[in-house]
Amino acid sequence: VVVFGGTAGIGRAVAQQLAERGDRVCLLGRDEAALARSVADLTARHPSQTAAASAVCDLERPETFAAALDAADRALDGFQAVIVTAAMFATQEALERDVELTRRLTTVNYANTVTFCEMARHRLLSRGGGWLTVVSSVAGDRGRKPVAIYGSSKA
Repeated sequence: VVVFGGTAGIGRAVAQQLAERGDRVCLLGRDEAALARSVADLTARHPSQTAAASAVCDLERPETFAAALDAADRALDGFQAVIVTAAMFATQEALERDVELTRRLTTVNYANTVTFCEMARHRLLSRGGGWLTVVSSVAGDRGRKPVAIYGSSKA
């Protein structure tokens, strides 16, 4: 299983549960040090885990997507599932002040996430199928004024 965003929050909790049940996991994220810590933690908690790996993949840098998926394929001898929890967050106040931050957040949370998912989907289909799961946010489920821009990017 590939977990994009597996170094924090929901992604980290999902990776822990997958490893606990015996799944081989490859974490994707933008911070090499956080990836190394998360892999070390998975390995320490689940010493029978045969593969806990990682690769750098940054939702702001689509040029990292293919190499990260290649690394996950090598580490796991092919993957059967991809779970995406990675995203960018900023407060409504910050987004209203900074149009460039708004552009970055909406690009990362929508366009680049779709691009990554399409790359993963094509790989999964080329090997007969699999699972592709994207975790969103309650902010994307129903409009809320305190996070209107972020929420729209997650919808």
